[in-house]
Amino acid sequence: MRFFGLIDEPISVDKVAGWLQKAMIDCEIESEEGEGEDNFPGCWSTLTLFLDDGEPVIEIEKYGFEEENFTAAIQDTVRLLLDDKKPVKPASAVKWLCQFMSKVKVLYEFRPMPAVKTEAGWELFNEVWTNMRDILRGIVHLEDEGFTNEQGAQITWEYPDADDVDASAGSDAALHGTIAQAAGDAMTEEKLKVAVLDQNGQDWIEYMINLANQEQRLLFMAGKAPDKLL
Repeated sequence: MRFFGLIDEPISVDKVAGWLQKAMIDCEIESEEGEGEDNFPGCWSTLTLFLDDGEPVIEIEKYGFEEENFTAAIQDTVRLLLDDKKPVKPASAVKWLCQFMSKVKVLYEFRPMPAVKTEAGWELFNEVWTNMRDILRGIVHLEDEGFTNEQGAQITWEYPDADDVDASAGSDAALHGTIAQAAGDAMTEEKLKVAVLDQNGQDWIEYMINLANQEQRLLFMAGKAPDKLL
């Protein structure tokens, strides 16, 4: 999972530890100090969170603005969006995302470890992620799932072989729900909160789709909202 932030608000190791202490979550934190003139006490380039038994839960890597790896990551993302061999849909969202990337000031990459699937691991990750999301405005991307907008609605469909999924298989094609859990409360049972741009390309039209309904999936991939919302 990647988070593209519009604000590079300093988040120190002590701040992360404070969130977890307040939530009464026992854990261990390892960090690699960041580099650069703008460093602050407790700054980091990589942060790894462990359960109190030493099992790793998540590794978080920060890419700061104008760093070489930040620039490369943004360029790679734009290339992904414009890849004709594996097109991202809908096209209207791709255009919006390419414009959004020029405004990004910080990128966080979250690499899940096996323990994140446990109840304690998920609680640990979710506490840190929720607090970070409250501080940093931005959007989420999950490979083979899609991007969200700033409100947490999914705006692209990148599930593998989405065009070939029939209604009976639809609930298996997209329902592991990682993006919904990471981006916010976007998924309810077999329904997903999505958004498409209006005809002017300015405002998001938000609605729910039934993931088992091929017609609704194709409508979303075409960047269209149901007639009743227009």
